[in-house]
Amino acid sequence: MLMPPPPPLWWGDTQGGDRVAVPCAPPPSLPPPPCIPGVVVQKGPSEEEVEIFAPLVISDAGIFNTFGKLLPPRLRSHPGIRSRLAMVRHGMGSFLVFVGLRGSAAELALPATNFWIYPHNDLDAMMTRYAALSRDDVPENLAMMFITFPAAKDPTYERRHPGRSCMTILTMARYEWFEEWAGTRAKHRGPDYQRYKLAIAQRLLERALQRFPHLRDKVDFMEAASPLTNQHYLAAPRGEMYGTEHDVGRFSPAVVAAMRAETPVKNLYLTGQDVFSCGLAGALHGGLLCASAVLGRLLYLDLLLLKKKIKRHRGRQVA
Repeated sequence: MLMPPPPPLWWGDTQGGDRVAVPCAPPPSLPPPPCIPGVVVQKGPSEEEVEIFAPLVISDAGIFNTFGKLLPPRLRSHPGIRSRLAMVRHGMGSFLVFVGLRGSAAELALPATNFWIYPHNDLDAMMTRYAALSRDDVPENLAMMFITFPAAKDPTYERRHPGRSCMTILTMARYEWFEEWAGTRAKHRGPDYQRYKLAIAQRLLERALQRFPHLRDKVDFMEAASPLTNQHYLAAPRGEMYGTEHDVGRFSPAVVAAMRAETPVKNLYLTGQDVFSCGLAGALHGGLLCASAVLGRLLYLDLLLLKKKIKRHRGRQVA
């Protein structure tokens, strides 16, 4: 939780004619200047809150969590905050299947590349139809899927988990399809939720095994994660993994200009996907933009100069 702003300082005149800054209520015609002096953290529900004062605060919790939950209530209603939130909407949730495999990545010849698999090439029409499905129609009409083998990318995996490897499958999923079970506890959402989640997971796994048939008798474990899982463990408000929805409106000039690291709240900066774009690369650039704003310098130029310096150094070594 971000700390509420301290009482503002307002200039007043003493009887002797001196100008002094005193903490007091602002004149009714002037809104209090929003600022954040630090954060409030709590180790657990029964633990005491701890205030941490800081000259600036950088939030990687996403625009919805930062502006909608972490800000003190009276700052959430600030016009600048409300206008930014009104410019964007939640991204689509994700559904993941985690598969444990018997055999090492080398033994199973697992590729280190990622696979995006689509039923056809008209991606816009595919996702439009998919997003319009009713909950009961989803398991039999899954659209795109993403397959990756983390064990094949991690050179330490075999040492840490000898004779084992893993596969991760992902597809997109609307939060509304799981909203009936919102508010229930993780791992205690009931048999209907488990059956529905398993129906989607089994069909995704079957599709993956059609692409990698040699893994069919190597499956040792399977667990699935719905948008509610992401909401619980990742604090994703509606189970989204990519933050704000990346539609055409998100990248209109007005929204791009507003979705920057600087916020309407003094000393508060945003970083990560919502500052730039989705994914690992988007989060990386979001961090660079945030650091540039905080430091008051364009770090991209620093990186370009560093790249040239490294290139010259390597050239002298080769010579």
